[in-house]
Amino acid sequence: MEGEEYLGGVVSGRMLRAGGIAGYGIYVTTQRLIGAKSRKALWKGLAGAALGGVTGAFVGSKLSQDQNAQMIDELEQKKDFEVARESISSVEMKKPTFVHRGHMVISMATGDPVKIIIADGGDYKRLLELMQSFRPEALNVL
Repeated sequence: MEGEEYLGGVVSGRMLRAGGIAGYGIYVTTQRLIGAKSRKALWKGLAGAALGGVTGAFVGSKLSQDQNAQMIDELEQKKDFEVARESISSVEMKKPTFVHRGHMVISMATGDPVKIIIADGGDYKRLLELMQSFRPEALNVL
């Protein structure tokens, strides 16, 4: 998309789209939110489970124009869903506890909501920060 910039993302072997397999990433640009499956994160999470799992957070503020375009192209190739920033009516976030998983529910003006299951408190914190910078007026923290 013209003038679109990558803002950041969170990928983890301990996140999944409801009904899917673990290993998922949430990324944001100046114009949209993108969800993508990440088998690499799943395998890293399984291999590092004894160490508490492996997560990654990416911040796009220092990317060159070429790097920015490359990152957005890569996301286009592996996206599972995308939602335009202005189409998001609410983002509900619930923190995981020791006993229960947390979640992120993205609701749009039209269509079914998208639910992402979050099993790790660190992932939740990074996603919350990302959503506060992306669409704070739509954020609802439970």
